[in-house]
Amino acid sequence: MKEKAIKKQSFLNRKKAEWKEMKLWNADELCRVDWIVSILILTVLFFTCVHSDVKLTGNRSFLMYKHFTDFYQASYEQSGGYWANYLPSTFIAYAIWNLPLYLTGHAPEAILTNSFVNLMWYKLLPVIIYFITAQLIYHIGKEMGFGEKKSLLCKFAFLVFPMGVFSQFIFSQYDIFTVFFMVLGLYFFLKNKMWQFALAFGMASTFKYHAVLYFAALLLLKEKKIRNLIRYTLIMAVPLMVEILPNLSSDAFRRNVFGFSALEYVKKPFSVGFFSGINLMAAVAAFVLVWAYQKKVDKDATASWAVFFCVAVSFSVFGFSTWNPQWVLLMAPFLVLNIFMNENGSLLLMITNIFMLAMYIFCSQSMVDERVLNGGILKYILKDRNFAVRMWDIYRFHDQELLCTAMWIVLLLYVVFGHPRYHSKKGSTISRGLVWQIRAAFLFGVAAFVLPMSVCAMGVLQGKTVFFDNSRQNMEMENVVMLERDHPIIQELTADGKEITGIKIRVYTETNLDLYSLKVVLRDKDSGEVLYESEGDTYGLKENTALYSFLKHSVEVENGKTYQLEITTDAPQNSGIGLYCVTAGKSPEQLVQPHDEEHPEKRSLQMCVTGIE
Repeated sequence: MKEKAIKKQSFLNRKKAEWKEMKLWNADELCRVDWIVSILILTVLFFTCVHSDVKLTGNRSFLMYKHFTDFYQASYEQSGGYWANYLPSTFIAYAIWNLPLYLTGHAPEAILTNSFVNLMWYKLLPVIIYFITAQLIYHIGKEMGFGEKKSLLCKFAFLVFPMGVFSQFIFSQYDIFTVFFMVLGLYFFLKNKMWQFALAFGMASTFKYHAVLYFAALLLLKEKKIRNLIRYTLIMAVPLMVEILPNLSSDAFRRNVFGFSALEYVKKPFSVGFFSGINLMAAVAAFVLVWAYQKKVDKDATASWAVFFCVAVSFSVFGFSTWNPQWVLLMAPFLVLNIFMNENGSLLLMITNIFMLAMYIFCSQSMVDERVLNGGILKYILKDRNFAVRMWDIYRFHDQELLCTAMWIVLLLYVVFGHPRYHSKKGSTISRGLVWQIRAAFLFGVAAFVLPMSVCAMGVLQGKTVFFDNSRQNMEMENVVMLERDHPIIQELTADGKEITGIKIRVYTETNLDLYSLKVVLRDKDSGEVLYESEGDTYGLKENTALYSFLKHSVEVENGKTYQLEITTDAPQNSGIGLYCVTAGKSPEQLVQPHDEEHPEKRSLQMCVTGIE
């Protein structure tokens, strides 16, 4: 005990000495201001932003205490049909972490219970592991020959890397469980501790299956003998088998885990000439693995090639399959290490800004947006009201093809300029301007999300609210009403305030559209009085499935009154432009015209109507 205390004290004294030696401000080196500002910003994000995913997983994990052996069936019954899709490790980790909540009577009443205390507790676990992972990055830097100063800067760069900040502090996800074990595995790999390396990646795979590809690339780079490949693969598979085999007889487990819709993300067929149904992700990943196997490297170059192949695997996963935005954390440690090994590190940080902005805009349509505020501390001020002002509208740029192209090009550049030929031979030298690029990328990554999010929050505080919103319902792809000449589209809507500020409708478009006129009229249903009228064209309606505004300025209305929105055009039949609808059920917001024999049920335009109470 005494020996441990001495070690602990010496560690604290060492950190105190490092802090004292560090300058308050230094333009070209890591300084106290960097740590203070970054910790303050991350703390604010910690308490203000929470996505609902961690709520569902954290709440669900309490079932482990009473339903350890039939967890998946109990989870299905508790949620009324919403499956638990992960292997047990994620829920076991949270069950252990949540014991203090359970013992103090803070167990959630239902899967959707939105307790601020619980959410902050759920979020704290991955944040702690995030900081532990950063310390591992520091030790990997030392192992790679970065030296003390550069390794410390590398640790800081990982902590404030925009992909990590988004995934961990804004989205508030637990992919760090996977990342921690992958980084630990990489550390063992560099230390040539191969069975520990395999076991660490096996644990990582129980949280996210992507880790298997990273493991395979590193293993094939290091080992060329078949018996060693088999041996370490079996060791890696042990954690997976420990979690899968005891549950394999469970119907609920098979449907929950093996039927997880995200597993379909890698199945994206592609056609080239005679060949059809090509899985590009599998093809590129296979190419990377074969390359890794045939590559023979000496000891000094192992770290350089290991990081490169991990970046290449990231490109195969994120460049050729569908992915959820929080998953970008998986490639963050390898990108950071590559930046610090690279002669073009500053350039790679600069293009990261492009990737993050494009991803924010792309995801703000329906995936990750201002709603992360509903789980944070500001929910007590916002009071769970819907956001009338949305980040998607603030960003304005809605060309999803260009956004995806920008992200893909950045991923490609990571690989091209991540090749070992661009790695610096001066391991401990810090590239000129790198510190400023780290600061800029961090601040830009935060501001590009937080500023639009803050504008959305201000809209709520100003009384802007949502009168009606079915835009977040599952899309009914075949339920479309086409814009045609002499066939007006008339939609009824009810005002829940004194002013309508916006009417956004989900638009159906085909490629290579001609330009047509577009007239929008809003009138009182009872009196027929026209309150709003505008004439324009279809020029801006380019992105299929996107929400577009059909109101150029706000309109004063009477609370509780019903109004009719009429949309007319000179577009001919089969013009390739229309408006998406959804089944309306008992909603008073009904599509009056046109009537469609294929859709005899009541339906409504898929739209969002906002206003001021």
